[in-house]
Amino acid sequence: MIDTNLPERYARGWYVLGHRRNFLDKEPKTIPCFGEKLIVERKDDTYKANLNSKLLPVCEENNLVFGWYDHEGLEPDYSIPVVEECYDENWSDWGMEQYLINNNCRELIDNMADRGHFGPVHGCPAVDFYNEAKGVHYIQIMTGESEVLGGSLWSEAIYTGPAYMVTTMKTDVAKSRLLVSHLPINHTNFLIQFGCMVEKDPNASEEENKAHVQSYVDANLLAFGQDVDIWHNKIFVDEPLMCSGDGPLHKLRKWYNQFYLDRDNIPEGLDMPQRKF
Repeated sequence: MIDTNLPERYARGWYVLGHRRNFLDKEPKTIPCFGEKLIVERKDDTYKANLNSKLLPVCEENNLVFGWYDHEGLEPDYSIPVVEECYDENWSDWGMEQYLINNNCRELIDNMADRGHFGPVHGCPAVDFYNEAKGVHYIQIMTGESEVLGGSLWSEAIYTGPAYMVTTMKTDVAKSRLLVSHLPINHTNFLIQFGCMVEKDPNASEEENKAHVQSYVDANLLAFGQDVDIWHNKIFVDEPLMCSGDGPLHKLRKWYNQFYLDRDNIPEGLDMPQRKF
């Protein structure tokens, strides 16, 4: 049965509002989100985010600006993990791209448990595939062979909260970090902010490194775009038919639902030890 009932609220958590460079001009930015318009202002190193006359907590981490949303109006109950490579001159900055998706943002999370889509969608069948849930973090580890990204692939994707995922990726040709973060505009539209940063080649010239970084950013944009086409057309099914080899979709959705609940109503037993699927 197809569930046509949309969530009645937005998930509690940190949301990427943009790269810090977007706010350096100190001009107020109007960002449609949470069914309202968020006004973000930067003065010196301090941010102010006003959503319908309510000030939201703001922080800057990993060269990104985050805003905190909580339907109960409470202060943040977790922090953003530091990505050390963001502060390492041997790595590029984030190459960023945005995608507007006409769907509800909860459709994104299913990818974390969807082992089967890597082959037909990305041309990279999963050889090893692991999932783990721990507090506000959900972790996916996989290995495979990717022609698009450069041969043998190992990746670790970590969701922190409902809307921020950073992936560590290693292939035969590059080491990279990927960012996938979404911002709900309303209950039927959301904005994805996708980022890619790449380790520079210490033996290459500046121009060669720029070309290397850009080519790998472009390759990841191509791979990510294959998911975007699906999200535009995906329909939420409350009880989907599961097949042999599928990951723990129901467990993942229960973990994700905690961010829609009042904190006092979050159930126990959402953690899951690392398991191979």
